Amino acid sequence: MKKYGKALSVGAVAVAVLLGSSTAAYAGRDAKSTIEGSYTEFHSNGDKFYNCDTDYDLFTAYVDYSYIRKDGSVQKGKHYNPGGRGDCATFDHDFGEGRPVQFRSCVDVPIGIDPCDRWREGIA
Repeated sequence: MKKYGKALSVGAVAVAVLLGSSTAAYAGRDAKSTIEGSYTEFHSNGDKFYNCDTDYDLFTAYVDYSYIRKDGSVQKGKHYNPGGRGDCATFDHDFGEGRPVQFRSCVDVPIGIDPCDRWREGIA
């Protein structure tokens, strides 16, 4: 009788492990980038960039991003915040699940080089 009880216990554990090991939903990774005048967050849930203009300087805040698609092609772009100081804008994407997304906060300076934060990485 003890042998059967032990066998049933081992079998029950095996079934529980197999049922519990089904493919889990992928959890992405959020990230933030900031520089004087521009603040950006990447939210993996919904693949969204949130960019805020943080200075009253008459310059435009934006997010610069780069993403390598599953087929190897590169998607690059910039999203300019249409508002002024204190205004935030949302930019939606549909990146491939589990793919890295590089981005950085920048400020558009009409004459000169745009100051940008270093590249940050989120996971879609």
